Parts: sequence; structure tokens; C-alpha cells
Amino acid sequence: MRQASWNELFGYRRESVVIDLDLPEEPRGWRRLLWWEDLVTFAVVVFIFATVVVSVDRAHWSDDMPTLATVALAGLLAGALLARVPWPEGLVHLLALPLGAAISLAQILAVADGPSPVQRFENLTTRMGDWFAIAFGEGISNDDLPFIVLVVPMAWLAAYLSAWAVFRWRNAWLALAPGGTALLLNISFLGGQLSLAFVLFVLGGTLLVTRLHLLDRAQRWRAESTPYPSYLSLTVLHATFWVAVVLLSVAWALPRADEQDGVEALWQDATAPASERFEGMARLFLGVNNQRPGSRLHGFEDILPFLGGIELPDTLVAEITARGLDQPRYLRSKTFDVYSASGWRLRAQQQARLSPGAGTRVDELTQLRRPFVIELTASGEGDNTILTIGQPQSIDRAALLRWLGARANVTSVEVERSLQAGSTYEAAGSLSAATEEELRAAGTEYPDWVRELYLQLPNDLPPRVGRLARDLTRNEATPYDKAVTVEDYLRAIPYDLDIPDTPPGRDAVDFFLFDVQRGYFDYHASAMVVLLRSLGVPSRLAVGYVLQDEQREGARYLVTEENAFAWPEVYFPGLGWVEFNPTPSLPEIARANPPSDGGGAGADSAGGGPGLGLEDLGGQFSDGGSTGGAVPVAGEGGGASWLLFALAAGVALAATLAGGASYAWLRGLGGLAPQARLWEQTVRLASWARVPPTPGQTPREYAESLRARVPGVTGVDELAGAYVRQRFSGRGMDGVEQTRLEAAWRAVRGRLLRRLLRLG
Repeated sequence: MRQASWNELFGYRRESVVIDLDLPEEPRGWRRLLWWEDLVTFAVVVFIFATVVVSVDRAHWSDDMPTLATVALAGLLAGALLARVPWPEGLVHLLALPLGAAISLAQILAVADGPSPVQRFENLTTRMGDWFAIAFGEGISNDDLPFIVLVVPMAWLAAYLSAWAVFRWRNAWLALAPGGTALLLNISFLGGQLSLAFVLFVLGGTLLVTRLHLLDRAQRWRAESTPYPSYLSLTVLHATFWVAVVLLSVAWALPRADEQDGVEALWQDATAPASERFEGMARLFLGVNNQRPGSRLHGFEDILPFLGGIELPDTLVAEITARGLDQPRYLRSKTFDVYSASGWRLRAQQQARLSPGAGTRVDELTQLRRPFVIELTASGEGDNTILTIGQPQSIDRAALLRWLGARANVTSVEVERSLQAGSTYEAAGSLSAATEEELRAAGTEYPDWVRELYLQLPNDLPPRVGRLARDLTRNEATPYDKAVTVEDYLRAIPYDLDIPDTPPGRDAVDFFLFDVQRGYFDYHASAMVVLLRSLGVPSRLAVGYVLQDEQREGARYLVTEENAFAWPEVYFPGLGWVEFNPTPSLPEIARANPPSDGGGAGADSAGGGPGLGLEDLGGQFSDGGSTGGAVPVAGEGGGASWLLFALAAGVALAATLAGGASYAWLRGLGGLAPQARLWEQTVRLASWARVPPTPGQTPREYAESLRARVPGVTGVDELAGAYVRQRFSGRGMDGVEQTRLEAAWRAVRGRLLRRLLRLG
């Protein structure tokens, strides 16, 4: 059967008007670089990526983030040009990757600190070394440079692969995938499902799909010597543009997806698995701006970073009914125990499930408590944490209780899912009703779990912080008097929400106390905990909200994010955790008056029931540390994090390398004693950093050699000694020694990682 010609199919006559047909020739060699068909295609690809770059730039992920326009354009040019090289693809990619690395490095060095390229590179390697030490350890990073180091090369790689897919594979869908994924995640971060950037991206994608399809057909026509109009592709491009504009105008007029509760719920359910998988990475990218509307100040699950300047929105969190509030009271959400230079975190906790109405009664009979009951109606803007005034005692719905050390030491109470708008519960809590004299007389006989958990401080805490604490309290004899003195000192530091970020590598409390000398509750409360811990007084950080008369409307209190607060809690033997307030924006906490006849008004011991039915509850918790049916769980909690979901693409790209590195790192360590494992990790990492042991060196000799060859490394002698003792005596180690060795290993690891990354 004969194939119809273009004139027969599409030609028409009006007297002498006829569509001119031709057999356009596809140029070869270097002329192909200037072929107008490829130039038009490249312009469409540039338009598509411009929408992504503009959207990412407008998101303002980091104050130091460079524009991605340069690196994206370089990636597109590299992909388009190298796609024409008739070499094996693998070889071409090997040539392209160093080029992309060099371009990305130039962009990154442009935002690094330092007057010269060499000093900027030194700054880059130092900060990345510190970040890797945190990544392999358990700290928190508020440095935004690692995020830039991740995003810039990802932008180049996405652009390169897109151009390669267009000009080598002629596959429009693969070309659109990298930019489309980045754009959708970026829009989600900004809080909308539809935006002008998205509309323009879809417009460009429609043009690209249509154009590549037509170019493939044209190539087939040329191969079959079938004539067609020379500028047919421009005609189709023009028609496609107007059809796409009409369709997208209709789509723009439709309700936004984020305005439809059902669609938004489906989106959250679909993205939750990926988001939860990367939730634990939150502590590594806290320097990245969080601009999602309605975001909560303390909404980072089991970490609390120092955020610098903040704004407190008036987003309604809950409506609360409470009685007997004679002064501002704090609604506790959770408490934190591990301090680092950049923020707080909760270590791995234990958990137990509570049936509805089950109590979390404290069984210490000497612990005077005053009960408080609240009735809460959720707004839907909060999370799944139960709020209580003071130590949680009971809740009228099933919940998960998380605790540390002893079962009475509750860190948080959570329900399975975030509370929806209109959800209600009744929760009981209790505060210490001890008088000042009872607090002074409490002594210092702390339980072992209190000493192990609540005296922790980082090894690199600046010494002047401890000196300040000792200078302030040199005339105070009791922990309570020391706490009051520190509290008074901090209340003289002005309250200010607009403060600078802590510089990378600096301790936030040290920066607050000696440099900025102003701040808000996260800084005031953290400073009090750190100062007291340096004095040997166990303390922790609590976060939540404050209830005061200004929020009251009739019998209800309206709690918004403007009422977010943080405060220190100090442990007193026999009396438990006691709240303090070093933040000058709220008054100091008034203590109970001494009892006149053996019992203060409103104060109840755990043995005498407060009228809530708690006295009849079984001993759910005791101070003896019984674990019962508790199950250890990881310190990171659930809850979708849009920012971290946006990093999924980058993490997925690095999965293969990470798997290989993990295998190389863990190979042969299974079954070793802890001392031997830590020493083997030290030797392995030092060897990677090009300071291996020499044949015949004993562990102690190698430790001495390592100290001489790697300036600043500390703790290696302790690791070597522990390994030798275990190797020749077979003796195990207790919890205190294990904690000490792990701290030594973290110090050694950080220094060796910095040397490894500097390649020196």
C-alpha cells in the first residue's frame, strides 16, 4: 500500500495556495550544535528548569544559599553537549562528574567564610568535618553549609541528567522527573500544592513532551524520505502552547489542593512513610529555614534546636479549662535531657502503654504534690503530645507513656495520632508543693539514674561557663539557693525574640551568656540548666505553653503559639522535679507557704489522695527503675517533616555509597566486646585518615603515636587502656565506664573525621 504524501493528507488549495513540503536535512558533526531544532528544544528545557530554580530561590531555604541558576545552566549545557559525544555513556559520565564537582565547589566556596579561596576551602572542610562528626554521633547541627553542599551538586546533577535524557535518550518524562520532583517538594515546603511556578513547569513540560514526540516522528519521516513542512515543529509548538494555556487557566481557577481537607489528608498519608524515615535527620539540618505556615516553635519531636531570632504566631493550639491557677502555670509537653552546643535532644527512651483512665502516679510518699486537672479541646494545629500541668498523673484516653531512668521519670505522654480539631481529653498532673525550707533541706542524695542522666554536659563546653556558675554561687550552700541565685542572674538578661543565630562551632549557651546577652525562654532556661549541671545540680529542660490571665475568656484559656515557653526543672531528693523561671518575660514562681498544722492547703503527698481517684490506682510507676513491660524505643518520634522529605531525593542518590561505606565500617565488628569494638573503630578510622599503626606497635604505643601525629586528639589513651584490660583480663565494664569510653570515642572520632576530610 502506498504511503500518503503531506499534500494528500494536509494540503489544501485556494487557487494557488499550497503548503510547501520539503525533506529537511539533519546536520552532522559540529553543525549539529547550531541546529535550530535543537536550540529551540534547549530553550524549552531552560524554561522548565528556570521555573524550578526561581521557586527554590524564593523558598529561601538558607540565608547563605547561592542562586542555583548558574549551576543549573552549567548542568544543562554539559548534558546537551556531552550527549552528542559518540562515546559509551559510562565513559562520558565519568568525564562529566568531575566537571560538575568543580562547578559545584566553586559555587559553594563563594558562600563559605574566608578572604581567600584557600581559607574558604579550609573553612568548608572544617565545618563539614564537624557536621560528619555530629552525623556519626548524636549531636545537633545548626550549620546551613552542609545543606548547601547537598543542594548545589544535586541541582547540577538534576540539570545534567535532564539534558542528557532529552538529547541522548529523547525521553521527555525522564527529563521532567528530577526538576518536577524538586519543584513539588519545594512547593510543599512553602505550604501550597499549586503555584505559578508549578503552572509554568507544567506548561513547559507539555511543550517538551509534544516537541520530542514530533521530532521523533520527523526523524522517522526523514529516514523514510517522507517530505513534511520545514517549520512544522514551530507550528505545533505554537498550537500546543495555546492549548496548554487554556487548560492550565481552567486548572488555576479550581480550588487549591491544600484547601481541600480530604486531598490534603491523602497527601500527608502518602508522604508520611518517607517523612518518618528521614525524621531522624532533622538534627543534622536545623540551620535550614522553616517557613511552613503555622509551624510550631517546639515542633521538632525529640530534638530542640536553638533557632536564633523567631516570631511567635497567634495560631490557636487548644482551648483549656482549668481551675485553681493562682499564678501563671506551665503546660508541660515534654522534657529534654541531653545538651549539645546547638540544642537539646532526648536519648533513647522506654515506653509503656496506658489504658484510658490509667494513672501515672508517683509513688514517693515524701513527695508533696499539688494536683491540677485540665480539660483540653484541640484546634488541630498541635501534635500528639498530651499537655499536663506538672508531672503527668492520669488521662482519660489510651496513650503511650515515655520515660527515662525510672518509671516515675516521665518525659512525655502521647496519643497514637495527632489530635484533630475538636478532640477533647481530661488530664491530671501535679506540681511540687514543697516550701523553700523543705527544698533547702532536701540534700544531695540523688538516685543513681538522676546522676547518670541529668548531669550530662558536652566535653567541649567552654570553661568560662562553669567559672561563671561557680563565681555566682560561691556563697551558697544548698542546691536550692544555688538555683535561686542562678535564676536571679539570668532574669537580669533582657528578653528579646530578635537575636542572631549562634555562629557555627560556637556553644549556644556560651554565646548567649557572654556575647549576645539577650534572648528568650529557650536560651534563659537552657543557660540555667547548663550552669546548674556544671555545679553538680541535676536539672533538665521542659517545654510547652504558659497559662495566665491574659489568655482567659470566661472559664476557658485560649492557648496559641504566642504562649510557647520553656523552663528548667531541678531535681530535689524526696521531692522530685521542681520548676523555676529564669526568663524575665514572666514572674518568678511563688513557692508554697509553710504548713501551720502539718499540712499545707492544696498540698498532698502521694499517699494521701488528692480527690482524683489516683490514690486507688495501681503503682504504674515506681522510683526503683522497674521496667515491667516497657520496650526500649528510639529517641526520634514520628510526625511528618516537610523539610526532611525534601531531602529524600538527595539521600536516595547517596544510598549506594552509604551502603558500601557502612559495610566497610561495620565489617568484622560483630560479636566484639564494647572495649574491643571501640578500639577497632579507632584504628580503622585512623587508618582511613592515613595515620595507621606500624607493625609491632602495642595499643598503648599506638595511642601515644596517634596523639603526636594528630594534634588535638583526646581520649585515645583511655580507649587503648580499656582495650588492653579487656583483652588480657576478660573483665567487662559497668555503665559508668561505658559512658566514659563512649564519650572518649566521640572525641577521638570527631578529630579523626576532621583530619580525614582535610586529607592531611
